[in-house]
Amino acid sequence: MDDNIKYRELFFEETDEYLQKLNENLLLLEKDDQSPEILEEIFRSAHTLKGMAATMGYTAMTELTHRMENVLELFRKGKAQVTSEALTVIFHCLDQLSEIVEDLREENEPVYDMAKLFLELENLCAEAPEVQVIETPAVEESSLEEMPIGEIDASVIRSALEKGYLAYRITVLVNPNCMLKGARAYLVVNRLEQEGEIMGTLPQAEELEDGNFDKGFQLLYITKSRQEVVEESILNVAEIDGVVIHALTLEDLPQSPAVLAKPRGAVVTNLAETIKTETPAAVPVKEPKAEGPAGNKADSKVETKNGNGAHGSQSIRVDLSRLDSFMNLVSELVIYRTRLEEISQKQGNGEITEPLEQVARITSDLQDLVLKIRMQPVNVVFNRFPRMVRDLSQELGKDMELLIEGEETELDRTVVSELGEPLVHLLRNAADHGIETAEEREKKGKPAHGKIHLLAYQEGNSVVIKVSDDGQGIDPERIRESAERKGISTEGLDRGGLIQLIFNSGFSTNTEVTNISGRGVGMDVVKQKITSLGGSIEVLSQINVGTTFVIRLPLTLSIIQALMVHVGRETFALPLGFIEKVVALKEGDIKAAHSGEIYIHREKVIPVVRVSELLNIKAREGTQHIILVSIGGRPFGLVVDELMGQQEIVIKKLSGSLGKMKEYLGASILGNGDITLILDVGNLVQGKGETLE
Repeated sequence: MDDNIKYRELFFEETDEYLQKLNENLLLLEKDDQSPEILEEIFRSAHTLKGMAATMGYTAMTELTHRMENVLELFRKGKAQVTSEALTVIFHCLDQLSEIVEDLREENEPVYDMAKLFLELENLCAEAPEVQVIETPAVEESSLEEMPIGEIDASVIRSALEKGYLAYRITVLVNPNCMLKGARAYLVVNRLEQEGEIMGTLPQAEELEDGNFDKGFQLLYITKSRQEVVEESILNVAEIDGVVIHALTLEDLPQSPAVLAKPRGAVVTNLAETIKTETPAAVPVKEPKAEGPAGNKADSKVETKNGNGAHGSQSIRVDLSRLDSFMNLVSELVIYRTRLEEISQKQGNGEITEPLEQVARITSDLQDLVLKIRMQPVNVVFNRFPRMVRDLSQELGKDMELLIEGEETELDRTVVSELGEPLVHLLRNAADHGIETAEEREKKGKPAHGKIHLLAYQEGNSVVIKVSDDGQGIDPERIRESAERKGISTEGLDRGGLIQLIFNSGFSTNTEVTNISGRGVGMDVVKQKITSLGGSIEVLSQINVGTTFVIRLPLTLSIIQALMVHVGRETFALPLGFIEKVVALKEGDIKAAHSGEIYIHREKVIPVVRVSELLNIKAREGTQHIILVSIGGRPFGLVVDELMGQQEIVIKKLSGSLGKMKEYLGASILGNGDITLILDVGNLVQGKGETLE
């Protein structure tokens, strides 16, 4: 088993951050290759990655980052020119490093063939053969305060010296830019304990493990190994800048009367037994290995990146499963709060009203707090796209760039984690089918340089994400022709309605399959994914001006506002985010069309879905209501029997056969204890897009 397992999670978190930072800074470097600040930051990131990998014992990663670092040193010293070709090699290195990290995360250990990559790096180095390989700078002797020797330690050390052992006070200096100080301290201690015993450390063992020290740390060490052997063993640990070893003699030990009066025969001959019986205060540093699974401790400790423990960063690492459990408990609290409110209203008990209002207010505050804790900035997803568009630009031979705005906008982490796939498809489509080649753009009077915009912002209780390009746009007539070839009637559809057909399953106007965005699949999957997240997507386009996809998503998927309705004897919930208007139906309002029913509202033709028929429920007699909803910018009407009012509900996932039914988004427990199903509006209206006037 990996001796560093307790540091794996921290290693992966830090590595992901540094790889992302390298990708971002290399893209900046490609735009401004004269920036010494960017070059310096790139070099430091690569150097830290190498040190982290070496500390964890990941040989392949260490070797690759070392070779990559040599090339970056050429850039930093101006010995090699920063070209697009050279940066492409570095990007390939980052791709390989990402692959290695993922394999390590999954505990796979494949053999990597990096010969071609090494050769490309060597060719870049060959352009400046006079540059020397990077060496660790010399470090001046420690200025740390000398570690004191206590009476008990002195007694044991004295006995050890008399029996032929060697004792050292060791000062270990750690690189100030080191990100895993605790891991390096652990490796040093682990190496030393193989050949001797550590009597004590400064700082104490727990702080040492957590990396709560500045320049370095000190140890009292008893061994039979010579000083130069001990020094070499410590210096073999990555990012150790220096070692100062002082060999202890009897004169260095405190001469306490209590110690002098102690009979020498009381000291046992076996050194290990001596340490165990006479040094209860000395805690072995490696003992915490037995705490439990990796990551548990790291998930809950406060980070103190400045090493002083008291005034460090106030962030805290929390296991995501604990956060989900917290959210579930708050959701249960909301459910029972609603039930209490309903019981109070029925009984008309005035004494309980005021305390219940206080409970409701506190519950709402707690709910808001846990929702904020679950929020993540969308840059978690957005940050990987500039590199992707850069690679597509080279692959397609098109001059284009990605501009990102609003990356600090926050969404529920569940939504953020599901957002990557649809955005990747939209961006690849924009690059492949939207942006023209430089020659085509110049013929149209456009700048040769194409632009793709990715924008996010909050709008009420929703987040809007726009993906737009200044390319050739979508031709509605080509869509009409393609639709008619597929047997889809387009009669009565205006320009906007025609463009929305691209979200139909298998629909495409492209006659050529490409490796970038494929053909005939994708846009329907994008819509399904967005709809499953409780959102909507619409497209706006103008020929030779460009195309914009507008995605609207709820801030959270856990607790939502819903309209409660009756269909027959059943109660259902409809997310308010989709609802535009509710109208009481009169006789003759709904008309028959050749492919279904329609409702005319403000001269707009709206396809109608009778929820009772769709779910095989017998409808009630009497006045019905039509709920006008907007899905992907297109209006639809849902016919229900009765409106029950608006309510805050908690979404619970469905399992079993119900979980496989696309009509339902989930379930919720109402204030009276009844369970109601939440309708997936997007899937309810699917297939109704071709209903005509």
